[in-house]
Amino acid sequence: MAEQGGGDLFKGFLLGSFFGVITGLLFAPKSGKDTRDEIVDSSDELLTKARNELDKIKDDLGDLRNKLNETLEKGKVIFEQKATQEEQDFEAEMNSTEEEPVEKEAPKKPRKRAATKKADKEK
Repeated sequence: MAEQGGGDLFKGFLLGSFFGVITGLLFAPKSGKDTRDEIVDSSDELLTKARNELDKIKDDLGDLRNKLNETLEKGKVIFEQKATQEEQDFEAEMNSTEEEPVEKEAPKKPRKRAATKKADKEK
């Protein structure tokens, strides 16, 4: 969004400069040839400024693209490292569960209550 605001500001600057130059030249008490020459000179100067700003914006965008590509590459490397580590952890866990046999518990014998034992003794 900041990029768009900067572009609008630049457009406003160019438009304001253009209208200011034209208005100033049209109301100046000079001959027609002098006025036309000034308009041409001013428009050439304005065009040069616009080209310089455009080149600067292109350079900034190129730098931004390079930084973005570097960040993406770093992210890919980190992601691949994490994925590899996760795979290794998974394999290690799978290998450890295969090596450890699952022990089954023997069924527990039901305990007789003390009252039942007394009744058996009395018989």
